[in-house]
Amino acid sequence: MAATAYHPIDIPAGFAAVLARNGEMGRLIATFDWASTPLGPIAAWPQSRRTAIGIMLASTIPMATIWGPEAILIYNAGYAEMAGDRHPAILGSPLIQAWPESSAFHAEVVAAGLSGRALAFRDQAMLLGHRDAPEQHWLDLDYIPIPDEDGAPAGIMATLIDSSTRMRDRQEREAASAAARESEGRFRNVADHAPIIMWLTDAEGHCTYLNRAWTAQTGLAVEQGLDFQWLKALHPDDRAAVEGAFRSATQDRTAFSLEFRLLRADGEHRWAMVTAIPRIDDDGTYMGMVGSVFDTDERRRAEATLRDVNAVLERRVVEALAERKLFADIIDSTGTMVQVLGFDHRYLAINRAAAEDLERIFGTRPQIGQNKSDAMAARPEILSIMRDYWTRALAGEDFSVIQALEDMAGERRHYELRFSPLIAADGTPIGAYQFATDVSERLAAQERLADMEAQLRQSQKMEAVGQLTGGIAHDFNNLLQVVVGNLEMLDRFLPIDEHPRARRAATNAMTGAKRAATLTQRLLAFSRRQPLAPQSVDAVRLVDGLSDLLTRTLGEQVSLVIEAAPDLWPAEADTNQLESAILNLAVNARDAMPHGGTLSITLRNATLDGMTSMVAGPVPYPTDPGDYVAIDVSDTGIGMDRATLGRVFEPFFTTKEVGKGTGLGLSMVYGFAKQSGGQVQIESRPGQGTCVSLFLPRFCGDVASVDAPPAPAIRPDRGSETILVVEDDPDVRAYSTEALRELGYDVLEAEDGGSALALLDAPEASRIALLFSDVVLPGGMTGADLASAARSLHPDLKVLFTTGYARDVIVHGGRLDAGVALITKPFDFADLAARIRAMLDE
Repeated sequence: MAATAYHPIDIPAGFAAVLARNGEMGRLIATFDWASTPLGPIAAWPQSRRTAIGIMLASTIPMATIWGPEAILIYNAGYAEMAGDRHPAILGSPLIQAWPESSAFHAEVVAAGLSGRALAFRDQAMLLGHRDAPEQHWLDLDYIPIPDEDGAPAGIMATLIDSSTRMRDRQEREAASAAARESEGRFRNVADHAPIIMWLTDAEGHCTYLNRAWTAQTGLAVEQGLDFQWLKALHPDDRAAVEGAFRSATQDRTAFSLEFRLLRADGEHRWAMVTAIPRIDDDGTYMGMVGSVFDTDERRRAEATLRDVNAVLERRVVEALAERKLFADIIDSTGTMVQVLGFDHRYLAINRAAAEDLERIFGTRPQIGQNKSDAMAARPEILSIMRDYWTRALAGEDFSVIQALEDMAGERRHYELRFSPLIAADGTPIGAYQFATDVSERLAAQERLADMEAQLRQSQKMEAVGQLTGGIAHDFNNLLQVVVGNLEMLDRFLPIDEHPRARRAATNAMTGAKRAATLTQRLLAFSRRQPLAPQSVDAVRLVDGLSDLLTRTLGEQVSLVIEAAPDLWPAEADTNQLESAILNLAVNARDAMPHGGTLSITLRNATLDGMTSMVAGPVPYPTDPGDYVAIDVSDTGIGMDRATLGRVFEPFFTTKEVGKGTGLGLSMVYGFAKQSGGQVQIESRPGQGTCVSLFLPRFCGDVASVDAPPAPAIRPDRGSETILVVEDDPDVRAYSTEALRELGYDVLEAEDGGSALALLDAPEASRIALLFSDVVLPGGMTGADLASAARSLHPDLKVLFTTGYARDVIVHGGRLDAGVALITKPFDFADLAARIRAMLDE
């Protein structure tokens, strides 16, 4: 349908303003020829229609309104983006004509909505046109009737949310499940063709699968080996030991290996070895054990044959060792642990370092000629591991492993074990030897390096979050300044007894804007980019001053207990931010005690040695050694598990239900502590409450008198002086100048440093009493640069800065530069009036 030109007189003023605020979609609706549609010209539209369209246009969610039995379509920018190539042709057209492929569905929607029924569809499949090609999407659709002035359904409000990602995730999970089933099928196919027995159990230890080798080797059907029936195929003398080891490994979910005698198809029992490991699912769920059984009878017979040969070889070894006593003395004095074993697993040689270490681990000192199994009998779990290693070495394998071993006192150390076969000069195998080196410190250093690298990566990530936060804070606070300032001006100008709905709306909007401002400040606090003004703080006096507010905040079910050391040091901190931090911790503690409890605040002196790091937090960091004032905030609430404790300081992480918290309270405390040069630690256990300890540096300068301050001089908030306002944002500048003029001041204004300097260099510039400038200005000149240049022209000129985010212009090291006066955006009328008046009266 063709668009036509319009004149503002054709559209009611209020609705014209709504359309003007909503960009391209507002323009398209305003210029559309609605007179040629069943809806008629905009001027004739009822208020209910204009209100519904205004609500729709203001939403960031794709929304549309559908009007009358013809289902005329009017939508917002989000819907236009979802419509793809169909936009803007479908604006003002019937819904069924706009989406002919879904005509039956939309006919049902229109019929239901105009009969007063709401409809909701989840994961509705739709083809949406994008770049001349249809794309499959899934949508969550909600349709709500729109009543006219008489309450009868006149149209339908449609809300569309793209759930395609969720649906595709579901399809991927189903594909993964099918792949898992296919993988299990392949495993069974491979296992059934393996020459060794392979088996699976469930989490309780019941055998659920045996391959064909079971029947081939034992002569028993697979069904006769399932559950725990396989025990009947073991030699009676071996059943108890094997069953105990199997059940223990199943309960502890650990690998195990054991030799035993197994019934064969010919009725004889032959030696076999079982090895098994736990099966763990992708999500960490224990699924049971997987294992194999292979014949070791021939190997054991070969070992028996070799024992006869070993007797001769041992005599040769003894003679060779005697001839090489000097060499043995050198080996015995080295710090490397050396062992030599014969083919019967008896010690042929062992140096002093190895003997002492083995005595520490096994409780007895091994002797030459002693069987390794006897020397290690006190630690069967280690014996099993070492037997496998020595068996490989005695078979001629040259290899090395890293093995963790725990001594009798419980100290765990790591060793690099190097195994090699021992060959005589004539090429005859003698046995095997082992060199062992304690590598615990080396591995610990590698682990510390890995931790440091992980901390660096996390620190870089948090720094990126901080940079992003700072980047948006300036523009966002400028927007909030315009909203807060104009809402407050609206509230002042509204007659007290008139327009109660408008006043309530303005009040609610102001509440939301202030919450947004608080959110921004918490983000800046977490990222350590808010300006701090640290000073000497009497923490006891500060907490006592907060006690009434804390009592009201905590409610009747929570008791407040405050304890302080009698000789508490003064702390160095920003008073306002410290109060906010304590209040945040108190609110978190209250929410952790839904049925009441006790909140304790303990103030004490603490000296840290520089080795203390955060117990939890996004980036653990060390603390400078020195004196600190510790503020412990403890509760008797529900506590937290280890996983939750590791994330409590992450921004936007919260355990509270939706709408009950932003997840920035503890993040702000973390950022405040680190920016203040302090520390924060947290300890918690489920059911045992939580304790958050905030460490602040001890103030080392001259402490100001703690006497009650004198009553402040009464200063009028109004004035008549001349003030130069420098602000690049026209909306913020308009509000600031309007507010100052309302206070009686003569106001000059400039949009950047260059135009401000031109005013300051004018002949009448001497009448300017105060420069009120934004910190961040365009054109290469910051507010600080402007102030320096202005004072070179007028040395007595007073300067008040304002900013939503100061970057590094007037704030360095997280602290406001000395002598700088700053009022942060968004500020309200009263704060501006008081601050301006106070500076002019100095």
